[in-house]
Amino acid sequence: MPTITLPNFERPGRLPKAQARGGNRDWYRIENSKDPDEATVYIYDEIGYWGTTAQQFVKDLQTVKAGTINLHLNTPGGDVFDGIAIHNALRQHSATVHVQVDALAASIGSVIAMAGDRITMAKHSTMMIHDPFGYVVGNAEDMRKMSEVLDGLGDTIAGVYAERAGGSVREWRDRMLEETWYSDREAVDVGLADQVDGDSQAQAAFDLSMFRHPPERLAASAASPPASGQPTKRDIEKALRDAGLSRARAKAFVSAAYGTVDPDEEARDAADLVTLRDAVQFLLSGGSQ
Repeated sequence: MPTITLPNFERPGRLPKAQARGGNRDWYRIENSKDPDEATVYIYDEIGYWGTTAQQFVKDLQTVKAGTINLHLNTPGGDVFDGIAIHNALRQHSATVHVQVDALAASIGSVIAMAGDRITMAKHSTMMIHDPFGYVVGNAEDMRKMSEVLDGLGDTIAGVYAERAGGSVREWRDRMLEETWYSDREAVDVGLADQVDGDSQAQAAFDLSMFRHPPERLAASAASPPASGQPTKRDIEKALRDAGLSRARAKAFVSAAYGTVDPDEEARDAADLVTLRDAVQFLLSGGSQ
């Protein structure tokens, strides 16, 4: 009977198992802050296997009632499915999530980082993205099935990066296939992080058309600079969350406002979504029709 193993986001032998020395298992922990409205979460481990599992993480995360979660990452990556589950658990939590990459957010660890409302790279930290990797034992049909699974997972992960940083799924898959390592500043430049710790988020938009290969983010910014005072999707989502909406609800409203959600998918919310879409589109137009 042939067996197909579930895909692993790490290449065998490339990174050691991140097991704590001396039986120490506190690489993953949740701490309450002196401020009762803040909690700090550390993922300093491999994802899955003998490291941080989604089942335990989600269980612990559900006990957090703080309005702000400060998530610190230092992880080489690990199991795709555990990582995606952790990412989704953070996205669905009602708290505002601030992510700081303390040293390394590699592989599926970089996907977990994308759950942050704000992502900060510590100075000299690194982020890495690459295509999923897996094992299979079986016949040719088993191999083809595994190829389809890996391609599907690769597109899903590339979609997470594209949603955060812009660009197409294909562009991010190409970068993943190259196994791309980003320094602290490079991660910000491509849109996978918002700032390097201590740096300003100010941007300067120039006409870079004279150059052959300007960075995509800078080229796009120069080609279509935002209108003065025009709110971004994140600005609108934050305002809705400040008004008391859950993260999921705020994202649904913003998606509707930008015409990316079919109200039929949530019939019970259709009237609210359409009303809010019209209101936000009015805001985006500068308050004129």
